Amino acid sequence: MTAFHVRLIEDTRAPVRGHRSLPWRAVAYLLPATALVGAVVVLPLVWAVVVSFDDGGHGYGALWTDHGIRHAIVNSLVWLVLAPVVCAFGLFLAWQARGVRRLGVLAAPIAVSTLVTAVAFRLLFTPGGPADALGGRFLGSPGIWPVLGLAFAWQWAGLAVVVFRAGLGRVPRDLTRMAQAFGHGRRRRWSTVTLPALVPAGALVLIVALLAAARVFELVLITAPGSEQAEVDVAGVHWWRWRLDVAESTWAALSVVMFLCVAALALALLWGLSRQWPNPVEEQEEPPPGVRGRVVAVLAIAVWLVPPAVVLLTSLHTPEAAASGGWWSGGFGFGSYRDAFASGELLDALSNTAVRSVGAALLLVVIAVPAAYALARGGLSRRTGRILIAVTTVVAVVPPQTVIVELGRVFDDLRLLGAPTALTLVHTALAVPLAVLLLRAAFVSARPDPDRVRLLDPDSVLFAVARESWPAVLTVAVLEFVLVWNDFVVGFLLGGPEAGQVTFVLYDQTREFTTSSGVLAAGAVVSTVIPLTLVLGTGKWLVQGFTQGVRR
Repeated sequence: MTAFHVRLIEDTRAPVRGHRSLPWRAVAYLLPATALVGAVVVLPLVWAVVVSFDDGGHGYGALWTDHGIRHAIVNSLVWLVLAPVVCAFGLFLAWQARGVRRLGVLAAPIAVSTLVTAVAFRLLFTPGGPADALGGRFLGSPGIWPVLGLAFAWQWAGLAVVVFRAGLGRVPRDLTRMAQAFGHGRRRRWSTVTLPALVPAGALVLIVALLAAARVFELVLITAPGSEQAEVDVAGVHWWRWRLDVAESTWAALSVVMFLCVAALALALLWGLSRQWPNPVEEQEEPPPGVRGRVVAVLAIAVWLVPPAVVLLTSLHTPEAAASGGWWSGGFGFGSYRDAFASGELLDALSNTAVRSVGAALLLVVIAVPAAYALARGGLSRRTGRILIAVTTVVAVVPPQTVIVELGRVFDDLRLLGAPTALTLVHTALAVPLAVLLLRAAFVSARPDPDRVRLLDPDSVLFAVARESWPAVLTVAVLEFVLVWNDFVVGFLLGGPEAGQVTFVLYDQTREFTTSSGVLAAGAVVSTVIPLTLVLGTGKWLVQGFTQGVRR
């Protein structure tokens, strides 16, 4: 006689038509994210649209009749074009250095604030600086645009390199060999197999780069000398400088136009985010890198290390030596660090920023995980899911300046300008859409252990899926911590000095850039240590988190 043991296994796959969880559960999961993003982002955006038509739409006409505004719009569009160029450059480096494994250092600049990046490149190209000593140009015209482009590429191309490098390591070899067997050449195999396999992760990276390009503010404000800022003015900086001198409807129209430009590009990437590709479950063994790959990797890493090295060497001079000579001259010492901490302002700002960053990261995880699960496995109809994903993609790229005016009014009425709680909610709301997109991709591909899932308990499935996708959850938390730690625009426009952000302490020192370069560099090094350590320490899992949704 044979005894049989039957074990019931919960089907944790994404629901299909005819087998869905109750809609109210998905609604409950979506409600916190919808309420927060709706109140902080969507309603102010709608209000900006309404205000832009207050004078019958004449504000939109003023965008083209005012030379300064028109010039700022054109420059902002240049930045939006630069974002895909930078991502394409990252793909090129990843392809040239394929087979090289230790390229994670190239993504380290995402841990560096845009303000510190601006300081580094201004030190690098300032008159009397390293580039000047080597016979390169001053920050003056026409050299300012290349410097700004290099700074943006340094900060974001490395992320594209690392993500594309991981994607190239998981391109299905069977499909490649099949294409080769059918007589497809190298270019045809690239276009039909390799490139489509990279589309989903590439679309997400491009959205991140577009978001950075749309929010460009301090890079222009600090890198460009005062005499050159009019040439490289962008919509956000122009709005901040002249918002009190122009009709409110005009500025509302400007913010709406910039949002529509970014939203159109984001919607174009929606196809990529929804792509599914049959990647292998396990990593494929790659051939060893060739000489060219090693050379490209070494050169790239060497170039990437130049800006932080300049900041570090400048900080190791006394304030007098840093102000009077190049970083290669004498006068080494720790006087700049002593002066940076002398007033106690930097230390207070570091502690305030840390508390706010941790709080925003935790709140984001709590809100974004259920919302992403609802879109991935909540039993929503395919049409509803597509609509919600499209809306999420568009909201993810809303520039802060688009919603900041109305938020500022509300916070002022409630006496919340600069309040840590209010700023934490704003930071979280701006990050929720992108976090949901990243987590949703990971949750769709997750296959949790059935033994850990209690039968007929949807909440246990949520936790099991989140546990299975923990690299993506970690990625969301780490990126939010870094973004809040490095924030300048949101705190500057909604709180100012009262917000106690570490970047504000550095910004005050940039006003006397030459005389305070040593102290500024010391503060930049100190403010970068914590986020840089966090990113480098979790780098392996961050790459998995970015690509988890297209791994299986």
